[in-house]
Amino acid sequence: MAPLVRISDISLYLRCPRLVYFDSLGKLDQAADPERLLLRSMMLSLDPASDPACQLKPIMDDLLQDLPLVYEIDGALLNQAAAGLEPKLSEIAANLSCCRDRLFPSEVEVDLRSEKLRLTGRLDRLIFPDLVPSLIRTGSPPADGVWKSDRLALAGYSLMLDEMHSTRVRQGLVEYARSGTVREVEIRSIDRARALRIRDRVRQIRDGQLPDRPRDARCDQCRMRERCETRKTLASRFF
Repeated sequence: MAPLVRISDISLYLRCPRLVYFDSLGKLDQAADPERLLLRSMMLSLDPASDPACQLKPIMDDLLQDLPLVYEIDGALLNQAAAGLEPKLSEIAANLSCCRDRLFPSEVEVDLRSEKLRLTGRLDRLIFPDLVPSLIRTGSPPADGVWKSDRLALAGYSLMLDEMHSTRVRQGLVEYARSGTVREVEIRSIDRARALRIRDRVRQIRDGQLPDRPRDARCDQCRMRERCETRKTLASRFF
């Protein structure tokens, strides 16, 4: 039976299909970024009973003690990241205060798996009672809506939730932690279909097929550039 494809692989594929290939070989660096780790952990630690303005700084202080115990991360770099984020906490808290009722009640880090769909993933937040999937992203949001990779990730999670709960998930959220912005997403049929097509392409790549680089690949900013340029193309162009 074919192995399950992670929802994170769909996002990786959209950045560049070749990143999926190098990840399958264990060549992709997964070092934790201190600032991104802090932002994501703060969002996961939010208490629905307290105003974000009162809890973000205490949460961050606790994380400075806890995260080095969990991850291989330099404490000095973590403190430096916290110092850079502290001036932004008031803006993040103000934006979250306007929409925190949309995030709770919820369960965080929900493991989802579907043998039928050959998909698996860990959803950042599942909001009850309407089963709304929500992603936590540490980058900045686009001017409008959400990034394509976030929309398709939500489509992948919605497919698994549909199967598990015999329902039809129609809405999702993306929490852009850097600004505290929460964006709503309509989960469309076209997004579900594309998520499944990418699932199949990821499986082909993990079976050893190396795709050509997309024309719009941001190779100049890719840490795999040197290794990538030495590889010969083994598969037809996917795009």
